[in-house]
Amino acid sequence: MKQSLGLLEVSGLALAISCADVMAKAASITLVGLEKTNGSGWTVIKIIGDVASVQAAISTGASLAELRNGLVAHRVISRPGEGILSHSVPVQPEPAAIPDVSQEQEEMATEIALPEAAPQAELISCNLCLDPACPRQKGEPRALCLHSGKRGEA
Repeated sequence: MKQSLGLLEVSGLALAISCADVMAKAASITLVGLEKTNGSGWTVIKIIGDVASVQAAISTGASLAELRNGLVAHRVISRPGEGILSHSVPVQPEPAAIPDVSQEQEEMATEIALPEAAPQAELISCNLCLDPACPRQKGEPRALCLHSGKRGEA
């Protein structure tokens, strides 16, 4: 099965995310990324997958974008030449190093004292009686509740 590249250019990031969601739900594709392009907030959605899936996804995304008056352009490149997909699939970036906290920042953090932590609330497992001693877990039969049959009594 050969890979195919699909490009959908729409106006606006919100519409691009909506189209990407619809396309991913419509066909078995891989979302390569969203890329802001020059001019009027246009965004390109890049997808890859088998030819039929990419065509179906681009068709679905284009119809949604056209319905919302934000379609700029769309294109499916079936079986692109060697090297095209390798350039369009982004390389995973290395995780950024966590910067060291300076002494001054530590002093500022200690000056801003947080209020004393509230005492830990007891874990309530029964959503009917809200009694922490009740052995009933949420979703279990009501008859397991310590207070079953005592409702309405003061």
